[in-house]
Amino acid sequence: MEVCFVGDDAHPPWNHAGSILTRRLIECLSSRVNCTLVTTQIPEEARGLKPSWSTLAIRPSGTTSLDAIKLGILASQDSHDIIHVVGASAMIFSPVYKLLGAHGAIVRQIFTPHDRNDGLVRPMRRFVNNLFVGAYAFTSPWIGPWERDLGPGIRKFLLRPPIDCELYRASNVHRNDASPSSSHEYTVLYLGPLWPSRFPAQSVLGAVRLLLKKGFDVGLKVLTSTRSSASLGEEVLALAKRLGVDGNVVLERKDLPESERVAAYNSADVVIFPYVGPEPEQLADPPFAILETMACGRVAISTAVLSVPEIVKDGVNGFLIESASSDHICKGVIRALTSPDKDALGICARDSILKHFSYPVVRLSLLEAYESLMER
Repeated sequence: MEVCFVGDDAHPPWNHAGSILTRRLIECLSSRVNCTLVTTQIPEEARGLKPSWSTLAIRPSGTTSLDAIKLGILASQDSHDIIHVVGASAMIFSPVYKLLGAHGAIVRQIFTPHDRNDGLVRPMRRFVNNLFVGAYAFTSPWIGPWERDLGPGIRKFLLRPPIDCELYRASNVHRNDASPSSSHEYTVLYLGPLWPSRFPAQSVLGAVRLLLKKGFDVGLKVLTSTRSSASLGEEVLALAKRLGVDGNVVLERKDLPESERVAAYNSADVVIFPYVGPEPEQLADPPFAILETMACGRVAISTAVLSVPEIVKDGVNGFLIESASSDHICKGVIRALTSPDKDALGICARDSILKHFSYPVVRLSLLEAYESLMER
């Protein structure tokens, strides 16, 4: 089987959901099928990507539509059984690819909530779907308005985001004493963008202040990628100073290699996901960081947005909080820190990921879906 993944920004530093998902799907499948990545990157740099798959690249034009056309032309030049589109404009890519005479079955990947503002493109999407797209893949069963938007006859299948459970696992991590968070009894971790819908700074820092008042010596470690602006980071630190918790907060803005992500999870007592629902901005569903946390056997605390309640079972393999308010975040952290069953909860969390999101499980499901498309 020849599978081609198309993503207009699926390349290093792999610092957002679309690129991470693309890379993990290829890692998951490359031991069983021939995989090719078609993306926008300087071609010379693309040759340095992983040797377990082939990479074809065009230089980014700065325009999503033009990139989709160029990617369609590039992908059509080779023979593939499946074209899996993750991130690129499928409505432009698909007609270009098919009208150039290519025959691969096109799968469009959906990994974020439905955009309620795209009603104007609905008729065109249905037209393109009916003529050129073979199926839609969803990382969550909670597809909401997509059910009615895709039009009749479009095949849909569930593709849970694969987690490398050999990498994301519990380990003994020695904390860096130079880090402000390590000088405290407990470490609370947040890893992700600093956008208000993902990290409501006033509420999170307010929760830190409440925890300190209640006698919990906590340090908050915030790790965010370069996709979050430097100004947002400065605002968080300035707010921490105004609230008097700056000695309990450390913020790092960089693109972490996966080994450092694993170390960060394992050095934390709890990992918080204070998403402001019901549909946080550009949030992968389910959120990948929650899956990584649980694979490491750590305690995840999250608001009950999107498909999170399907994964995080309150008091069983993690904790759910009612809202992203300071009070609810504080109560959730206290509940996690004082739970007599937190070790068993971590074991259950990892078992949940192994059962549904590990590479072998997702690989089997995905190959079955691909084969069903090829039989049509």
